[in-house]
Amino acid sequence: MAYITLPTFVGYSTSSGPSRSSFVRRWRRQYEDPNRGGFNFYLRAANAIRAGRISGRDREVLRALVENADERTRPHYTEIADGWLRYVGRRDLRLAEVGRSRWRLGTLEVGINPHLGLRKGDGPVYVTWLYFKEEPLSRDAAQMVLWLLEQTMDDLRPGGRPLVIDVRRSKEFALSPRDRDKVKPWVRSEASAFMSLWEAAA
Repeated sequence: MAYITLPTFVGYSTSSGPSRSSFVRRWRRQYEDPNRGGFNFYLRAANAIRAGRISGRDREVLRALVENADERTRPHYTEIADGWLRYVGRRDLRLAEVGRSRWRLGTLEVGINPHLGLRKGDGPVYVTWLYFKEEPLSRDAAQMVLWLLEQTMDDLRPGGRPLVIDVRRSKEFALSPRDRDKVKPWVRSEASAFMSLWEAAA
């Protein structure tokens, strides 16, 4: 059985050519030797966004995130802070609890750990995954995440709806019924291809 995180699976799906093989090989080595694990560059940003929503002081919390960043992380955290504040704007967003799950296909498990549960006004809870990277999130990658959130919704938040936000660009992605039919076979084929490269990397 192989276990990877959802960001890892998204990173694999957006790679191409020979880089896919090296990507999987690198993650297999990390899986077999957890001490090789890298620093989660965006964990502090995710925690700050959540803390800002809990306190209702998004601007102050994110300003502190930027001011306490080093020279390498400050430009990234600045873009993330600006993007999130634009997204929140005048929206009535309240936090809601969400769980965790795993999606399985054959011998592959993908950890599904959404960042937030967001309730917009009196509407349903949106089980929300945040994308922080400098490169814009592609529509295909967003659809993959949305589909996987939907497949595990009974564990994450029964009755919830999936939502993906490209934070730097304040951009939402949602899944339509037409998209759902197209995404399912693609995600499954990506998972099968990942496992083929994983086994070859042994």
